[in-house]
Amino acid sequence: MAYSSSNPVFQPKFWNTISGNDRMTFEGTLQKIGILFGLMTISALGTVALGFIVPGLLIPMMIFGMVGTFGMGIWLMFSRPPNPQVPVMIYAFMEGFFIGPLTLVFELMYPGIAIQAGLATLGVIGAMLTIYSLRIIRPTPTFNKIVFSLTMSIMFVYLISIVFMFIPGVSIPFLHSSGPIGIGISVFIIVVASLMLISNFGMIEAGVRMGAPKQQEWWGAYGILITVIWLYFEMLRLLAKLRSD
Repeated sequence: MAYSSSNPVFQPKFWNTISGNDRMTFEGTLQKIGILFGLMTISALGTVALGFIVPGLLIPMMIFGMVGTFGMGIWLMFSRPPNPQVPVMIYAFMEGFFIGPLTLVFELMYPGIAIQAGLATLGVIGAMLTIYSLRIIRPTPTFNKIVFSLTMSIMFVYLISIVFMFIPGVSIPFLHSSGPIGIGISVFIIVVASLMLISNFGMIEAGVRMGAPKQQEWWGAYGILITVIWLYFEMLRLLAKLRSD
């Protein structure tokens, strides 16, 4: 059973670590996606409500969510627990601690931006699903390798940018600027995140077709969650750049 994906969660070596008698289905994967997004939404709404009551908690909650999800994500990637249900649910809940306060901060700065980013993200998901369903773009091994390389490069830039935050006067040129180049960078990242969805859809379809174990539904849902949050985050940044002029 081999499938090459651009998402680190879905690399071929991970298929061999999963066992079980029940098999992966589209319906089961959709249920898991609903559960993870539901948990994230609950925690996000809770943190937003708390942020309105105690504004001073916004940044600490955001940092907790960012550090917590990063640590949990690294642990999941390398440990590959046989039953990922509880860890990925914890990850989804902690994700809300990051995306909730982040959304509120952007909304306070640019009223209406949260709805705009949400609708734009849903639009991209729908477009990518349509493109995939019509076989306009297929997640071939070459396609996945290119998207994987671009994604890892972007994640490296993110990491360097975070490090530079603690060095006064140092930053990555244009990454956060609202000029044409900065906007172009955000558009490029959104395109890569959108193409990642194609790879994710392909992995799920391949898993169902090849009779992957039931536990793979949680990994499929987890990968979709990561990609969608990344896409939404970049939508917020792009819209903020467009509205800052």
